[in-house]
Amino acid sequence: MVYGTVELDEFSGWKESFEKKYPGVEVEYKREYVPGTPPPMAQRIMEEEKAGKETADAVIVAVPPLMQFWDLKLLSKMKLKGAAAYPRDHRQPEGYWFPIVSMPMVQVYNPRLLAKGELPRNAMDLTAPRWRDAIVTHDLALGTLGAYWLASLRPIFGEKKWQEFVEGLAKNRPKAYPLYDTVVDSVTSGETKLGLTVLFHDFLKAKRAKRDIERLKLDDVPIMMTFNAIAKTHAGRHPASTELLIDFLISREGQKRVGSTYLRIPARSGTDAPYSLDKFVHKEKLTVFPNPDMLADVPDSISSLARLFGRTG
Repeated sequence: MVYGTVELDEFSGWKESFEKKYPGVEVEYKREYVPGTPPPMAQRIMEEEKAGKETADAVIVAVPPLMQFWDLKLLSKMKLKGAAAYPRDHRQPEGYWFPIVSMPMVQVYNPRLLAKGELPRNAMDLTAPRWRDAIVTHDLALGTLGAYWLASLRPIFGEKKWQEFVEGLAKNRPKAYPLYDTVVDSVTSGETKLGLTVLFHDFLKAKRAKRDIERLKLDDVPIMMTFNAIAKTHAGRHPASTELLIDFLISREGQKRVGSTYLRIPARSGTDAPYSLDKFVHKEKLTVFPNPDMLADVPDSISSLARLFGRTG
């Protein structure tokens, strides 16, 4: 049993490849969103375990909310040989989760509403009054992916600049949505002009659909990249089969299957797949978040963002 946030039709291809390799194992997948603190998916697992019901053996969730599952002691660690193929900052060092899908995060704008000469050039430009009510973000008060993106800029910007940036951004009252599709919709529909927290694959989908969207490149904001990762829960009833699934999904074979899914970028570098990261992002700097250098400040940052953006509406 797997609970996850990837689309049903996406996971079905991974499931088919895995079950073909291991015909004695059948995978059931349930898709759920995770916005919230604690994530509703985590609450469901705890409630099912308490009631003695069968629950998820594994979860597929972005790393920032997955850290909340870890804090709630829902995960079991594993030692998998295939993990050695991934850089240390791409995975949880103790083996509590393993990356399967790369999720770069980019900034965007609506070219129908903004000419290139009008675009902000750096992060502090976004604090100018002209951008009041013109920006959209993932809900920064939820303590999930969007908040971790902004919190992870703190060591990059430095303390003084980061505090000035988040306070100035809050004063400009960005619209906030808990779902990433809605963030993209807000920009392409013209409800807002700029989107700060857009998943790269959602941007590519919108571009290929010829919607009104372009990338906004800020000179002091690198492409921040996290992952959809898979983890084994301690409450699952099929630990051996779960480890087989996880080992398959992080293997070269499994990653090629992931990277053959429409606009899903495999986490394993060097994967020969149609949608590998190398084919989309060439020489741009990529910063993995949250990484160990960022973690010390994250709890304080998340609390600050909840206070600031919980008031913006």
